[in-house]
Amino acid sequence: MNNIDTVKLDNGLTIYFYVDKRRHSTFFQHITLFGGKTKDFIYDGDEYHLQDGIAHILEHYVVEENSHGNFLKVLGEAQMSTNASTYFDMTRYYFEAIENVEFGIETMIRGIYSPIFDEERLEKIKKPILQEIKGRMGSKFYHANLESLNNVFSNIKLRSIGGSLEDVSKTTLEELVTCYKAFYQPSNQFIVIGGNFDKDKILKLIKNIYDDLNIEKHTVELIDLKEPKEVVKEHGTVEFPTGETYLEVVYKIDLSKYTNKERLKLDFYTHFFYKMFFGVTSPTYEYLVKNKIITTSLNPGFLILDNFLIFTIASYTDVPEKLESVIKDTFLKLEHFNEEVFEIDKKDSILKLILRGESIGDTIMPFVSNIVEYNYPYLDKVSDLEEYTFEDFVKYIKELDFSNCTVTTIINKEA
Repeated sequence: MNNIDTVKLDNGLTIYFYVDKRRHSTFFQHITLFGGKTKDFIYDGDEYHLQDGIAHILEHYVVEENSHGNFLKVLGEAQMSTNASTYFDMTRYYFEAIENVEFGIETMIRGIYSPIFDEERLEKIKKPILQEIKGRMGSKFYHANLESLNNVFSNIKLRSIGGSLEDVSKTTLEELVTCYKAFYQPSNQFIVIGGNFDKDKILKLIKNIYDDLNIEKHTVELIDLKEPKEVVKEHGTVEFPTGETYLEVVYKIDLSKYTNKERLKLDFYTHFFYKMFFGVTSPTYEYLVKNKIITTSLNPGFLILDNFLIFTIASYTDVPEKLESVIKDTFLKLEHFNEEVFEIDKKDSILKLILRGESIGDTIMPFVSNIVEYNYPYLDKVSDLEEYTFEDFVKYIKELDFSNCTVTTIINKEA
């Protein structure tokens, strides 16, 4: 597997090159370390605590309202596969192309750095976002997620990347400009480009583009919210139309003692843990089905937010009290460690890692996640997974604190 070449420009921008001449296409990504959770910060000496949704609004604004036009539309018309996305911890602009790669890079970068801010444009951007939120509000899982996050976090105020109707409606142009100036700085961004391209030629192009830009420099410091390890509330209920009661047990696990590299390993181990303890071949799942406590699969959820892993197990049930008891008991006793299952899951993960190489996107996206989530600018390697042992896996899982959890239940509203 090809190595990553790293270049850091004088303005602080880092560029990661993954050259693979076997490819027909090139995959370009421009990443800004500003996402849904980035709301509490000090900007040029002033403290800000903003509402949800601003990073998502800014993503739409940057794409659609800049001096070079809607650059995703421009790239699409040039037969490129392109999009933008906002996550908890980053905003991502990207395209994949076979031809005109240099045109795509210049169009995207210049578009990102030339938004035209005014009130009328902001109100235009808000309208489809508000419609999108209204659509999500028709989902019971949207409301369950809000309930769970309210009951898990006290000082961390993130509830939705997209924000609520109120959050979006009250977002001001001044707030948007502040976030853009604070976070859309080269020192807070990086580029990843993978596939079939001439590295020297692309590097020269990117340098020339940035030399031609006039980007303001500002001082920014993220505020430590000092979130406690305990959940706020142990039970919550959502009343919403549902064919069957839906229950989710949400664990809040403190990861503050782990290094970034250890958290990356733990990411693999928690997925192993889920399949071993709650997957369709697990003793817990067999017991739940045999005793008609559930009629569908158990659904996992994984989220790392600041120093916490949020681990969710959920399912439909007619007997929510029994399902809650079985799930909690499984976490409490940790009786189902199985070395044979571990080795099977490990081999499966290695195979999936090898098969990533067949898709440039499947290779690059985990690399981006490694940088953003773990400050680990390296590709996942088969050799790393081969070193994982059953004994180490058991040790990591047993060291996790499963004592803090909340339970959210979706029930029909009584007439």
